[in-house]
Amino acid sequence: MGPFDVAWLTATVRLATPLLFAASGELVSERSGVINIGLEGMMLTGAFFAFLGVYLWGSVLLGVLLGMVAGIVLAALMALLSIHARANQIVVGVGLNLLALGITTFVFREVFAGQAEIHLNRPTPIAVPGLSKIPVLGDALFHQTLFVYAAFAGVILVWFVLYRTTWGLALRATGELPAAADSAGLPVSGIRWVGTLTAGAMAGLAGSFLSVGQLGLFIEGMSAGRGFLALAAVIFGAWRPFGVLGACLVFGAADALQLRLQAEATVPREVWLAIALVAVAYLALQVAGRRGRPVSGTVIWGSLGVAGLGLALFVIAPRWHFPSQLWLTMPYVLALLALAGLVGRVRMPSALATPYRRGGAT
Repeated sequence: MGPFDVAWLTATVRLATPLLFAASGELVSERSGVINIGLEGMMLTGAFFAFLGVYLWGSVLLGVLLGMVAGIVLAALMALLSIHARANQIVVGVGLNLLALGITTFVFREVFAGQAEIHLNRPTPIAVPGLSKIPVLGDALFHQTLFVYAAFAGVILVWFVLYRTTWGLALRATGELPAAADSAGLPVSGIRWVGTLTAGAMAGLAGSFLSVGQLGLFIEGMSAGRGFLALAAVIFGAWRPFGVLGACLVFGAADALQLRLQAEATVPREVWLAIALVAVAYLALQVAGRRGRPVSGTVIWGSLGVAGLGLALFVIAPRWHFPSQLWLTMPYVLALLALAGLVGRVRMPSALATPYRRGGAT
């Protein structure tokens, strides 16, 4: 097994949790037609204000609620500028990220200046009777905090709302054909407001998990690019709830693996085997997805080449050592490779990032 043991699986689920919260909310926003690049800033703001709330009031629930409210406030600013003022959504999101970093850094230093590092009591994991005793999977999946259970339940809830409710149909319509939705009497701007605020609330919840549920402390800039990983997960998951779930688990697995590899003197040979298996699985998915149509030679030979190299290194087992900084980039490099492989292969909502004015798009 090497680094791929129960501890790695448990860490995968835990590290995927903030991505799941943020990506689930972002999925709702993007299906309504608003791309929220400010997700990173909303996560960071939620992390700080949740930490502040627990520190001041001693209640995890109140702290988490304050974190979600903080995310909603930034999301409201995003909605005001991008939906009503019809500003460029990408530019607004980048601006919100900078604003959030500045606000949280300033307030944190003002409130906690001169104090020793403050640690909060983290929530206690809850074991699900019976299920937590399942070998291997039981401890990883069913002995977690309420945050983790809520993140996975949230995916099911988002799927149900999007595909089994009238409101979900209306939301998807505003992201695909806002003019048609408007003609049918749907409040396009109002629906997009709800989608954007949902993304803000879920990003605030993701940040709350980072500071209150996972670490028990606040560190400046602690979102550390997770908002952008959540954005990538929505694309990687093809704008579908369970696809997003799979993408978040992949990124969580990569993050958990890089933490393990930083402590290793050399690269475990099991890692090379895992790379070979991933290449084979990728090729199989490409073949299955083409449904009888030919797969490009680049994909075939590239996948087989990576698989062959991985198998060769598994057999040879070279005693290579890489710096920890290289391992730290693993989730982000994986996200870039995944998105590069999906260019032109998935269809985003037709009106995504396109402001709407009654009578036509602007």
